[in-house]
Amino acid sequence: MKQILVVFALFTASAVAQDAQQPTQPPYCKPCLFYGGDFDPSNPASGGSGDEDTVDQQATTYVAFYVPTGQIWTVRGVFANFLSSVQYIIPSKDVNWSISRGMSSGNPGTIIASGTLGVSWTATGRSWMGYTEYTALGKFAPQSALTLTSGIYWMSVVPVCSQTGNCTFANYLLSDVEDVPAPNRKGFQPNDDAFFNAIGYYYVPTWGPTGECGGGCDKFSAGLLGYAKPSN
Repeated sequence: MKQILVVFALFTASAVAQDAQQPTQPPYCKPCLFYGGDFDPSNPASGGSGDEDTVDQQATTYVAFYVPTGQIWTVRGVFANFLSSVQYIIPSKDVNWSISRGMSSGNPGTIIASGTLGVSWTATGRSWMGYTEYTALGKFAPQSALTLTSGIYWMSVVPVCSQTGNCTFANYLLSDVEDVPAPNRKGFQPNDDAFFNAIGYYYVPTWGPTGECGGGCDKFSAGLLGYAKPSN
């Protein structure tokens, strides 16, 4: 009897240790296809990349993700975490979103789908350098779900704040993920495959010493809602 108890105790401890290593996606990523991971304000390398459509600024950060071989994804929504200087996006809590293929330095690739989507705007509880982090999350209408086959894609989610006055000084940064491994990640986000586009900067890499962030910024806190199934 004592031997059985010892074996059970060792098994339980091993299972607990294994569970502790497994990333847990945030509750809003449900059903969760892909998530780049949580922003870590305690990491000195953490920061953000310009990602906004405001009165004063227009910039887009494109985040790479990978649909594994042998899978088909049905995408039912998009979301991203932003470091924001304000508590809102107005007039109607909208984001511009897109999914593309074939993007490379100086090359926008091919847009598969895009649009404007109403989202919720919810504080994550994290903050950094005077910015508060918010999750912008939107779900597609059932008839608007997207089907993706295996390969590398790029997604964008861009907060819109177009009301003169309130939005004149609004600033939004897509949260950068520097921890390795990325906390609570889901799926695969290729390294060194994110791009930045703004006036005077045409699809330039975000990463590396000459990148848009001046270092880091190879992964971001963004994701997709939906389901995966075998391709055959």
